[in-house]
Amino acid sequence: MEQEIVKVFNEQHEQIGTATRAEVHEKGLWHETFHCWLVNEDYIYFQVRSSQKKDYPGLLDITAAGHLLAIETVESGIREVKEELGLNIDVHEVVKMGMTSCSIVSENMIDNEFCHVYIYPFKHDWDSFALQYEEVSGVVRARLNEAEAFFLGETTTLNIEGYEYFPDGQRVRVVRPVGTAQFVPYRELYVAQVIKFTREKIVNQTS
Repeated sequence: MEQEIVKVFNEQHEQIGTATRAEVHEKGLWHETFHCWLVNEDYIYFQVRSSQKKDYPGLLDITAAGHLLAIETVESGIREVKEELGLNIDVHEVVKMGMTSCSIVSENMIDNEFCHVYIYPFKHDWDSFALQYEEVSGVVRARLNEAEAFFLGETTTLNIEGYEYFPDGQRVRVVRPVGTAQFVPYRELYVAQVIKFTREKIVNQTS
């Protein structure tokens, strides 16, 4: 996976070449990712990153996300939803929010991403997930209004509920409050923007 080839960009999002995933993270090169958030009129969903992951094991993250390979279109990223969550959805079922940039500097890497962000109006139940266990160990959700306040910094904890899943098909119910330390350090305002977009484009059009 670290040897997969991705496109490399300058800060103006102009392609300047290609490199391996390992190289872009080592050198802090700008590259593209695909984000798909599962939402509905009441909830926003987060994945629980597998404890096997090299980066941010066990933390809460975008519902489904991944790197776009050099040979892929942006829309090809929809495969991440199937690979990570087991959900078969078509690119025509998601709503494009737009592109944002994100930089995370950690001990292991410098991660400079242009993120193509999509929203999927999620109407299914917990039984619809079939997780890729080396990537994702659970799915949880939070109420939209509570999540918005949390990511805007108005509250310090967020109540989540959902399940941790196991390879043998078992699952364990999760209900607990979490703080920002339990999330991958994406900009909190980015998640608040996702919720705002959801309210304007998804909730208001279906209510």
